[in-house]
Amino acid sequence: MKEHRSLVASIVMATTGFSVAHANAELVAHCGASEGRGYFFFDELFNPNGPAWETDGISGGRIILVREGDNWDILFGDAVGSFGYRQDGATVVLLSNTGDYITVGAFTENYVETYTFNLRDNEVVWTCHKTGPIPKVAIYRADCG
Repeated sequence: MKEHRSLVASIVMATTGFSVAHANAELVAHCGASEGRGYFFFDELFNPNGPAWETDGISGGRIILVREGDNWDILFGDAVGSFGYRQDGATVVLLSNTGDYITVGAFTENYVETYTFNLRDNEVVWTCHKTGPIPKVAIYRADCG
């Protein structure tokens, strides 16, 4: 078990840059780039021609579900950098765990994001509800390994 946790810590560190906060984490799922569709609300600065539906995604992104005891976190990386929801100040809650499907939510005053990891078919489907800085509602899917 100690070797498994060391391997997980190495994977988490290599893929996201996290080393200390998740050193004892159990890697539950590691997913790649997300593709989806978003509804972008009118915004004078970011979307003056909105509202509009648009293809959206995170092409080179990673989503990593980790568990440390009863605490869950989702770490992710993209072109901007790497971080986790807990690091961002979000409350991260396990919403459901059937064994094949794990649903986790991340909540702040600016966003609500929910992730359903389908461990049987190695995928994650997630939703994003943001009020700032770019207000949108979107749904995405990514393959997991």
